[in-house]
Amino acid sequence: MNAIFASLALILASAASAAPVGADGILVRVNGVPIRQSEVVERLLKRYGAQAVDEMIDETLLRQAAKKAAIVADEAEVTRRLTKLQEQFGSRELFISQLEQAGSSIAKVKEDLADEVVRERLVVKAKSLAVTDAELKKAFDENKDKLGAPEAVHLRHILVATEAEAKDIVVKLKGGADFKALAREKSQAASGKAAGGDYGFVARGMLPAEIDEIAFAMKPGEIRVVPGPRGSHVLQVLETRAAKPAVFAQVKDDLRDMLLAEKIKRAAPEFLADLRRKADIKTADSVAPAVKARQP
Repeated sequence: MNAIFASLALILASAASAAPVGADGILVRVNGVPIRQSEVVERLLKRYGAQAVDEMIDETLLRQAAKKAAIVADEAEVTRRLTKLQEQFGSRELFISQLEQAGSSIAKVKEDLADEVVRERLVVKAKSLAVTDAELKKAFDENKDKLGAPEAVHLRHILVATEAEAKDIVVKLKGGADFKALAREKSQAASGKAAGGDYGFVARGMLPAEIDEIAFAMKPGEIRVVPGPRGSHVLQVLETRAAKPAVFAQVKDDLRDMLLAEKIKRAAPEFLADLRRKADIKTADSVAPAVKARQP
């Protein structure tokens, strides 16, 4: 479900809850002029209806195909993918915090990942997709420089409004104060409240420009104050990790996943078109002017 579709569903749900069942309720008044639920729904259908319905058709066809083929998501695979996603955020707490800010949750992500696993298995089975050892070795040789572990630092961070506040925090830290406790109390960044300011290991280029270069010039244990457009940053580097060249045995599983994902992406449109050709899809007359199901 993309952002437009999600927004459409949210607004339609809000509209439905704002008025009695069967009533064309007033959602808002502008200088006494009402804007009714039916007006909002009609506009949304005209602007986004075709795209939303197309996506729902595809989702329904995929669910039906999965049920017919007795394909379900493997819980271990869902957990593996969830773990890889979480690793990008440094800590589970920061991952959950970012999800909550986006209006999502661990449960919703697992549901989306399960759908993803099922879709991929459907396409793989229908199109007999696989990655050969020769393809794997060729991809490794061609991308060896990109597959190694990049230079990284284990960073902790507190964001406050002023440089004076930042310097006061540095004094407290050097006096033995607990970094995580101060981050949860003082930091204006989401990572402060969620993970005590601990970013985990971050690669060069992943940080905001005003702190990236400085963080990678710091030594383990060093604490610095860095002014920025959103306030002043208190940085502490716990550990540095040098870049490491790729080793085939260590990256082959991830590389196989990447190559298979590329094949699935190329094959998926044809697979969906096949499902549509075989399906009986009828558009209701009441919404046909605004929403017309796409037929191959």
